Amino acid sequence: MRAVRIAACGLLAVLISHGANAMFRAADLVVVPVAGSITGANGSNWFTDIEIFNADPVSNIDVEIVFLPCCSDDNRAWYSTMSNTLGGRSDDGFGHINTNLENIPPGRQVIIQDIISGNWGTGTKGALLVFAYEAGTLMKTTPPGGNPKNIIVNSRSYTLSTDSTGKVSTYGQGVPGLPWYDYIDASKKAQGLNQVTFTGIQESAGWRTDVGYVNVSDPLTELLVRFDLYGADGTKLDEETQDVLPLAVEQWTSAAHSLFQVPTTTDVTNATIVATVDAYFTQAKDPTPAFIVYASKIDNVTNDPIYLEQTYLQPLPFDCIFNGINCPTANAAVALGLQKAPARPRHLLPLTRQTAR
Repeated sequence: MRAVRIAACGLLAVLISHGANAMFRAADLVVVPVAGSITGANGSNWFTDIEIFNADPVSNIDVEIVFLPCCSDDNRAWYSTMSNTLGGRSDDGFGHINTNLENIPPGRQVIIQDIISGNWGTGTKGALLVFAYEAGTLMKTTPPGGNPKNIIVNSRSYTLSTDSTGKVSTYGQGVPGLPWYDYIDASKKAQGLNQVTFTGIQESAGWRTDVGYVNVSDPLTELLVRFDLYGADGTKLDEETQDVLPLAVEQWTSAAHSLFQVPTTTDVTNATIVATVDAYFTQAKDPTPAFIVYASKIDNVTNDPIYLEQTYLQPLPFDCIFNGINCPTANAAVALGLQKAPARPRHLLPLTRQTAR
């Protein structure tokens, strides 16, 4: 949940507005929704680099990265296995080590090139969970997991090509790391925050559009998600429902044909996709249903992609947050999702040797 403090009319409130103010990127858990080292459609060959910036003004940090592999699987067992994780300190018990991820000073950044094949092998794709905590504290807190610290994460997924002279070039897209609070929330239907929209969807000889998701709920929660496809004139072309398993990652290449039932002989131009979390199923005592979706429109000739970020249709109450005016009353605040700041829902924690046992 997004928490942005505002003060107005004597009311201290918090905006619960996942994704509405997308310029807020800093968090102690950041999700990179797609990363890979894999051959794709039309001769593409995808790799991912990531950049991690220590946004804490005082503390050195350590970083742990969990890779959730695609596609459609229940990733709970994978997630809870310490040998699958990447970290900076070998004595913390990580299965993969990159010492650049330990003791990062304030205001400094590290870049890891081709992060997937360098740690989890080739021929795979998925999502990355990037955790940050005060350097050296992973095993020293109760419960273990370290003292959380904020980071900003950016990534680039790109395909390599070679021209007639042998010169290597890349075509790629920046994929921002989304903070943990930037998720779609099934419980926020009244505020319109249980669904997101993607526009400009195209499927033709010239273009394809891939769609993917990651379930970043607590490990005991499944989601029921509906995807609706609308034509350029607003006509509903198809509806598909997905049962999303815990910590599952999925991606559809040429989604209009592979996810939706549009014939491969039919072009789709300037279409819209709406993803809605309709329900969730859980065994957790205090569940956090959370869902992140992305899309990528790709030139079929060059394999040059355009990243499409999940978009909420609700506006941000700018004046209230930044100027302290035109704020809702207390009753209206509840209706808009403005309420007392919640504690950070620690539904996903850095893995430790204790959780791996």
